[in-house]
Amino acid sequence: MEFIKPQIVIFANTENKYIINEVIAGIEEEGALYRLSYNECADVMKMAYDAAKASVLGIGIGISGDLVCLHSKNLEINTPLILSKTSENFDPRLVGCNAAKYVKGLPLKYLD
Repeated sequence: MEFIKPQIVIFANTENKYIINEVIAGIEEEGALYRLSYNECADVMKMAYDAAKASVLGIGIGISGDLVCLHSKNLEINTPLILSKTSENFDPRLVGCNAAKYVKGLPLKYLD
């Protein structure tokens, strides 16, 4: 029998390592595991939803260009938990942190 690790799945198609590393840092700060895979899909919501379906935990993150999306497999594809464009006022680390908090059943941190 194969053991499947309970991980948050991240699908990304960007070369922006800063965004990816910040999301991962947020997940790690909360003590959760993750799996990063590259995905060619252009729709960040679909990527996040597909990542959530691929996760045993039912939570996924999509990163495409300057967009970051946090999704749950229990939601409709067009209603993600978080969809945000990276900017000076946005910290992608919060998305990773909130993904782990959601898995643990803790309140999410506020996004500006």
